[in-house]
Amino acid sequence: MIIIGFIAALIALSWGSLLLMRGGLIAGCLVVLLAGCCFGFWFYNLPGGPMPLTSDRALWVLLLAQYFVWRKFGLTDPKPLTRTDLLLAAFFSVLVFTTLTHDWHIHNSMPLARFVFYYFMPLGMYWVARQTRVTERSMNAVFASLALFGVYLSATAIAERHELWWAVFPGYIKTASFTEFFGRGRGPFLNPIGTGIFQCACLCGGLMLWPRFGRLGRLALLASVGLTTLGVQSTMTRSVWMGLALSVGVVVALSLPRSWRLPILGGATLAALLIVATQWESLVAFKRDKDLSAEATADSVKLRPLLAAIAWQIFCDHPLLGVGFGQYKEQNINYTADRSFDLPLEDARPYVQHNVFLSLLSETGLAGMGSFVALLGVWGFHAWQLWRLPTAPAWARRQGLLFLAMLGCYLPNGMFHEVSLIAMLNMLLFFLAGLTEGLSLAYGPARSLSVARYARPQPDPHMQPA
Repeated sequence: MIIIGFIAALIALSWGSLLLMRGGLIAGCLVVLLAGCCFGFWFYNLPGGPMPLTSDRALWVLLLAQYFVWRKFGLTDPKPLTRTDLLLAAFFSVLVFTTLTHDWHIHNSMPLARFVFYYFMPLGMYWVARQTRVTERSMNAVFASLALFGVYLSATAIAERHELWWAVFPGYIKTASFTEFFGRGRGPFLNPIGTGIFQCACLCGGLMLWPRFGRLGRLALLASVGLTTLGVQSTMTRSVWMGLALSVGVVVALSLPRSWRLPILGGATLAALLIVATQWESLVAFKRDKDLSAEATADSVKLRPLLAAIAWQIFCDHPLLGVGFGQYKEQNINYTADRSFDLPLEDARPYVQHNVFLSLLSETGLAGMGSFVALLGVWGFHAWQLWRLPTAPAWARRQGLLFLAMLGCYLPNGMFHEVSLIAMLNMLLFFLAGLTEGLSLAYGPARSLSVARYARPQPDPHMQPA
């Protein structure tokens, strides 16, 4: 098995390297995303202490090397630093400081590895996407790639939910050694929340192609909506359902003529409220994991107030910089034993924070959480500006809409889960943010130094087929 995995990793690296060179930086980013999702740590890894080598990590290094080579030969599109980049630098400065000023050696250097894999690598992806030369062809390739990957994820989640193991790939998804969330659509992430967010983002990426398609293409997109709905339902995760409704709602609301928005969105909202009101008990308690009861599902709702109370106590004691990045589970024992709260806080002792913002608040304080929230807000505002920019071509504007949809599925899940701990999720978020920022700088009259170069979509010689 080790030899087979090693051969598969070599093949993936070989093909990945070829695509990096022939397809351009955008294709390289997509290859890194695909490798990390389907051929990452759980598929095969070479032991290397706290940071084992995987195919996506090797390809990420190749992507950065290619970026620097291409930049040297003038094949990228360097853009000036902006205040957004200063905000991004401030956020990462807090992460680095709170990591290195505490015991980052604990648990085989877990805090440092978490910073590198879940934040620093996405930062590299963001910078490459921001600085690359984007054309209509490459942007449509991104939309199409997301759409196809979403179909795969949805089909896999449905097959896993109904134990159709012959249709599940990669094979490690169905092995007995990975039992957490078993019985739900976990996909190659082994996590239903990650699979659900990717499904929502990929569906919205596919919807960006709606204006380009004819009748058959639009029928195929509508079929993918149905498939994704079943795939998202198969995750058996309430926040993912909310994320699907909100992300698709963002796309529909901003794409429809104004005269249609109120009746359609109003009707959809009333229908959702009716479902929640009549099915509340079923939504709170239902059987999800194969080995967990419906009562355990209901208990997960009761866990959130306990975790919020712990986060509040930590914030009161460490308001500015928190207890240190990656140190939450080492420090929460000092708060779960507190009897001043009329809550069974000890029940929350084994768990990480189930909220990405409270997690950052606990570990990095107001400095870390505040800068991250501000960063998401600025990215979202620039995406909104790009979507409403009449001088930008339609394909560039649709990237702004896609990022708004990404925030629509990211935020509801981030409120109920520590989504930064899900493999490749920050990589997707930062990749789409980098594309949005790059296009916003290219076409935004107040922010761009090279509007004339982008006045007309130009073919990219590095995106030509082999």
